[in-house]
Amino acid sequence: MQFARLCEALETAKGTSSRNAKVAAIAGALSEASNAGTLELRMAVRVSLGDLSRLGVGWRALAGAIAARLGETTDVALVEATRRLGDLGDAAEELIAKRNEEAHTEPLLLADVAKLVDELRSATSRARRAALITAALTRSSALEVKFLVKALSGELRIGAAPGVVLLAIAKAFETPEADVRRAHGLLADLAEVAVLAFEKRITEAAVKPGRPLAFMLATPIETVKTPIEWAQVVAEEKLDGVRAQIHVHSGQVTIFARGLERVTESFPDVAVAMKHAKGELVLDGEILAIQPDGRPRPFQALQMRLNRKNPDADLIALVPVAFVAFDVLVRGSESLVDKPWRERRAALEEIVKGLDGSITVKEAATIDGPEALDAAFDRARKAGNEGLVLKRTDAPYEAGKRGQSWLKVKKATATLDVVVTAAEQGHGGRAKVISDYTFAVWKDDKLVDVGKAYSGLTDAEIDTLSRHFVDTTIEQRGGWRRVRPEIILEVGFDGIQRSDRHESGFALRFPRILKIRTDKTIDECDTLETVEALFLAQIASGHREEPIEAPKPAPKGSKKKALSDNQLSLFGDDKSPKPK
Repeated sequence: MQFARLCEALETAKGTSSRNAKVAAIAGALSEASNAGTLELRMAVRVSLGDLSRLGVGWRALAGAIAARLGETTDVALVEATRRLGDLGDAAEELIAKRNEEAHTEPLLLADVAKLVDELRSATSRARRAALITAALTRSSALEVKFLVKALSGELRIGAAPGVVLLAIAKAFETPEADVRRAHGLLADLAEVAVLAFEKRITEAAVKPGRPLAFMLATPIETVKTPIEWAQVVAEEKLDGVRAQIHVHSGQVTIFARGLERVTESFPDVAVAMKHAKGELVLDGEILAIQPDGRPRPFQALQMRLNRKNPDADLIALVPVAFVAFDVLVRGSESLVDKPWRERRAALEEIVKGLDGSITVKEAATIDGPEALDAAFDRARKAGNEGLVLKRTDAPYEAGKRGQSWLKVKKATATLDVVVTAAEQGHGGRAKVISDYTFAVWKDDKLVDVGKAYSGLTDAEIDTLSRHFVDTTIEQRGGWRRVRPEIILEVGFDGIQRSDRHESGFALRFPRILKIRTDKTIDECDTLETVEALFLAQIASGHREEPIEAPKPAPKGSKKKALSDNQLSLFGDDKSPKPK
């Protein structure tokens, strides 16, 4: 199948606001790709998702290849076009289209793109990667360059891409949508789901230790529309760490983070804690920074360990971590995802007993009504945790789903009145409206940014604000606009932390918009002194810490002090390609 055919379908999907039209366009391309083979089908899905960015091809490599495709010695024109259009792929298409070139005699095939991906994955130098991309772009039309660049840079933006592609798979291969969704949750890879649907094997999708599955998610209790059956739920304290899956497979331990990437090397102490595990095992839980007495530390402390591979003994001692399990998905040869929570919980408690106290399980308490819920919430906050998660005891583990079986109970620690200083186009279903807002508070007579929010408003409110921000734009770069500070928002948030991301020196954690304050003027917005006072109150309550400087990583080639070679052998081979 020619790559151009897929690009035409993606262009159609990108150019329409109709979800059905998007689905139909991509479904047609996937059906054609499957006629060429499963290799082409997998690649068609990955490109449609913009799922080639994990190859690590940076902006500079792409810009250099585009400049070479244009026969230019510099990328000045490309930089200008990218700033104006807000997207490198769109800029490349515009500049190439102006050249009015004749069609290439040797069309680029989906199989060629698959070969390019394999070669980029194994390339060991930037020069080699640049040469591979340049060769591919030289064979590509303006439209093909656009979508190849978008896929490699992770900037496809066709509007709700994963959801649309999932529906397109169901339509292309006449497979029930529910079966496709279930398979996606268990495999977390729509390319493999597409192959199963094409081969009429969709019901064969299953959890496999060593390969991550999508996490089950909790729905905020504020959005629940049905009464809670108190006799059918238990409450677990919501921990302030990072969600993780631990897989024990063939004697090796692998840890997967929320984004399904491997993070085993970042948490060797957690991997070692699983050394007593026997047989195949998949656990779901949370990695926390902990105090010497085992109490949780704020998420801010854990940040020093995030994205730090092979931490040395000094960092591990400074920020010790622990894994708290709250679910088991595989035990031995048995998948437990379809078992009710009460059975999974019983199995989990039995497993933890055999792990010599190296990991723990949080208590699950019965709740008989709103008053008991409030009391349990207060206890959780006093223990240093975020809130509660209510779980139905009769529910299976719904991988990848945010349903009513798990309910997240959180309360805003405070609210602030802020003014919008910048606005940006949204993503997915909100790609055509301005829905992401950066906001500020007063520092003396100057506004300083303190956060960004994109949830909480209705579609009608967003449409109204979009028109307002178009009319009040001061500066524009692509989909981003600096706007006149006129719109006042009341925002709630789960915490405040110090941050150099904003000029204020602070950032709000999980901010959400509570209302548009048309009754207030810009002069009535909150001040930086208020933000700092709230931050200090959090420190006094134990929910935040003043930042401390993490030790610098050891120079390359230096000897690890953290763990022994025997302990490190538990990790398995984390140098294999990351799962898609």
